[in-house]
Amino acid sequence: MKDVSAYDALIVVTAKDYRRVARHYKRILQDLPAKRVTVVGSEEVLSEMMKDDLPDEFTFIDENAILPFDAVYEAISERMAEVLAGRELPRGIAGWYYQQFLKMSYADYCADEYYMVWDGDTIPCHPFSMFSEQGKPYLDVKNEYVPAYFSTMEKLIPGLTKLIGPSFISEHMLFRTKLMQELLEKIEANDEIPGQIYWQKIINVLTPEELQTNSFSEFETYGSYMALAHSDVYRLREWHSFRLGAEFFDVDTICDRDFAWLGRDFDAISFEKNLTVRADHKNLFDNPEYQAKMSARQMLENAQKEFKEGNIEKWGMLGN
Repeated sequence: MKDVSAYDALIVVTAKDYRRVARHYKRILQDLPAKRVTVVGSEEVLSEMMKDDLPDEFTFIDENAILPFDAVYEAISERMAEVLAGRELPRGIAGWYYQQFLKMSYADYCADEYYMVWDGDTIPCHPFSMFSEQGKPYLDVKNEYVPAYFSTMEKLIPGLTKLIGPSFISEHMLFRTKLMQELLEKIEANDEIPGQIYWQKIINVLTPEELQTNSFSEFETYGSYMALAHSDVYRLREWHSFRLGAEFFDVDTICDRDFAWLGRDFDAISFEKNLTVRADHKNLFDNPEYQAKMSARQMLENAQKEFKEGNIEKWGMLGN
């Protein structure tokens, strides 16, 4: 299934994360509604890609050609200088913001009307479209709420706050290029925040403590801005991805049967780093006998009854 409107799917990924899920990247090309997949990363990512027999529809862009990592790293280091007290800034703190800035800055390099960003640790479970039958693009929503994301966006653009119940954090998003550029210009127009470029202002609007707690989301910011300023452009759609997939499936052994079973209830599955299959989850979700008796949704809803914290998948958020 391909969308009539042709665009690229952008995957921003590290070399380790690429290698961890690369065996399933054929599904990304097979199921994503995009003309090609553009991987954005370091030279180490390119080296990993060259080890694989990837089709021509997989392309690569050096991340530094879009936005130099060192510039972001230095800006965050300067902002956190007092807290760091002479120590080096952990690359992970800068990386959290950098990968989001890459997705936003790509708007200045995109020649298409749209571009789609897709999390590199997430694999689609079936083909899908990003446009309704009437031709309106979707903004997909899930269940998540991080208050810091909304306090940050309101400081960036006064009046921009949480406008819908669900969350826009759904491991992917279809950006309209000109509207992303408009959002960046709105942020840059805020003279109350130091800096000239949008990403400098995002860094400077956050306190050193907030920078350490991942207090910005490009998805929540763009989605909320669309709801505020361009509510007629997109259509909301409930999206279901198996967020904690790595706690139930081994990324190295999940098979076609598992994807087919998951695909009846879920649009995608994520394999977040540092998560492994829990002892009490082994031989459950990937067990063909259990799969024949219960749906993936039924099994997850039963498992979630034991969850004390973390992401909870919900259905019916939009009343459907």
